[in-house]
Amino acid sequence: MARRNKKKIYSIILINHGKQLHTIYSDTTEEKIYKQFEKLLKENKKVMFPIRFNNHEHVMIESEYELVIIKCRDENESLINKVRTDSGEFIDYTTTDDDWIVIDRAPYNIEETFWVYGYHPRIQRKDFKWIFDNFISADAKNKYMFKTVQIYKNKLLVDCNGKLEMVICKNKQDGIRLYNKVEEESKRNKFKYIIFMGDVSKSKYRSDWIKKIKELTHWSDEKVKRGSTRP
Repeated sequence: MARRNKKKIYSIILINHGKQLHTIYSDTTEEKIYKQFEKLLKENKKVMFPIRFNNHEHVMIESEYELVIIKCRDENESLINKVRTDSGEFIDYTTTDDDWIVIDRAPYNIEETFWVYGYHPRIQRKDFKWIFDNFISADAKNKYMFKTVQIYKNKLLVDCNGKLEMVICKNKQDGIRLYNKVEEESKRNKFKYIIFMGDVSKSKYRSDWIKKIKELTHWSDEKVKRGSTRP
């Protein structure tokens, strides 16, 4: 079989559910590729709120992001290569291109971004740090700017003296995860003038919160009560 000329014989690619998303880095030696690999994994620890779910063909599925090192295969090398998992087991890895083999992999986190009401849901998405800095820590030491935080369905609600901010998450699980992360960071910062009210989806006050969301958005009851952003 004729082989294509590969100028860079090692590459680091990002995959999700086995599908290549893009190539992050390429180089000519194993030493250089592993140096970059370790650097990427070290930087990845800074991700505050990783993606856990993806919308895929009208279904919400758990994400499986990985960094994978692939190498241009010599003609005498097998198409299948055994790679160690985090649990220490070896599993067979293959690629869809016979010119390449997998030589290493590692789980990888991508920072989640959210639809914050009032901003464009696709091109103005906000990450956890933005939400925390703007809705939680802003005026956190001002006792006259008292806040409550609660979740309704897949929506994180931050109310400050009657002014409502809303973050729409992919699903209820992400809403709970965001709520817990906000509470954790608030406790770590020792914020006093904020109360966490939990899940109001089935509380006796849910109609009040539905009314507040409708006043903010002018959405229909059906849209307010949706529990995910799945199409």
